[in-house]
Amino acid sequence: MVIPAARRGAAALISRGETERTARIVENVLRSERQASSEDDIARIVRFAQSHVPFYRRTGNAPFAELPVMTKATMVDAPDAVLADGARPERLASRLSSGTSGIMFRSSFDAHRIRRHRGQLVGAYRFLEADPFGSFLYCREWFQVTDRERFVHALQGHCLYSAEEDERTVREVARWLSRRRGVVVLGLCSYLEVLLGRFEQLGITIPEGAVSVVLGIGEPMTARLAEMSLRQLGTEVRMRYSNTENGLLGFTEPGSRAYKLDTSTFHVEILDMEQDVPAEPGALGRIVVTDLYNRAMPFIRYDTGDLGRFAVDAAGEIVPNVLEDLAGRVRDFPIAGTRAAPRRATHFKILEPVEQIAEIRQFQLRQHDIGRFTWIVNAEQSPAVDDRLRRILDEEIGDILECTVVRTDEPLRYGAGKRQTFVSEIPDPEAVLARGRT
Repeated sequence: MVIPAARRGAAALISRGETERTARIVENVLRSERQASSEDDIARIVRFAQSHVPFYRRTGNAPFAELPVMTKATMVDAPDAVLADGARPERLASRLSSGTSGIMFRSSFDAHRIRRHRGQLVGAYRFLEADPFGSFLYCREWFQVTDRERFVHALQGHCLYSAEEDERTVREVARWLSRRRGVVVLGLCSYLEVLLGRFEQLGITIPEGAVSVVLGIGEPMTARLAEMSLRQLGTEVRMRYSNTENGLLGFTEPGSRAYKLDTSTFHVEILDMEQDVPAEPGALGRIVVTDLYNRAMPFIRYDTGDLGRFAVDAAGEIVPNVLEDLAGRVRDFPIAGTRAAPRRATHFKILEPVEQIAEIRQFQLRQHDIGRFTWIVNAEQSPAVDDRLRRILDEEIGDILECTVVRTDEPLRYGAGKRQTFVSEIPDPEAVLARGRT
């Protein structure tokens, strides 16, 4: 197995020191109490876009604050207009996402932006006081991973876990963890909760020092997960704020729900809920991000669909690199099982198979009560699709008492913020789980 020192040396050699330079900048910004984005960096990406990107060329020399706020839907509708001249997506690094928006979207990145991302990772993990070249346990869904890809992950010091609950898999993960020091455990909060819950049920103990940081993504952290992480792994759960289109935006600090933002890579605005103007200091608003480095597909004033508020200082001024609150994300999670024995499930295991149904343009799943669900889909009438949606719930949730499918041509939204693929109408899902454990 390649040791961390060798991986560190290879990274430095490949990037000719660029990774280390970026890492130092990012780490310093994340540790800074107050750090705004560089006005020069903002002006540089705007000049580039207005010279080389068809959509922005039409804006002439308009200043940054007068540029339109972009959405994923706008970029999907005119993909060629938001690509830089000469950019060929098939030759660029890219990511495909729908996430909580339900809109399929492929974002592209030039080579320099990818190198920037590598440096970001190194700086971020140092901020988290973890070894960026050490071992990682990734807890998320791994679809269609080949044996070769698993071998490459193993060489990189990675272990892949997809919320399997069988004893053999759980014990294999525990053995892998127990043989290492300073592992970064990163994953969907529901998957982390499944793993630690199984450790508890099987009486598995992880040696002190095996884990350096637990990093939750994509879903809300429950009180149970926070308690289990401290007790079983000796470390609290930190949270990462990121999206597929832009990458790593920020991380929580120890003992805090506030996110420190990487303002060396992104310029973040909080705009009014109704108008494209800055929200009042400390007010909840739309999180709008400008990627300062992606030239293949510039994201300038990109509405992430998330809601948040900046921290404010004693003088009432915003702190531009601290999000005091992050809302509008996927804060709901499904509950499987029965009233007597409820258990947390994850909507990410539902998301992928539904996205494979070509007839469905958009969808939303709502849980009214334990065992009772409604699918809302933008699709033509089809008994076959309805049956498939029911089977997905049977396989991933189980104990289904009611499954209704409703068609709609309307945008699928629920409350403020981005449209969610899963919405819980259970008033307090975490309390339901807590009652089920007593």
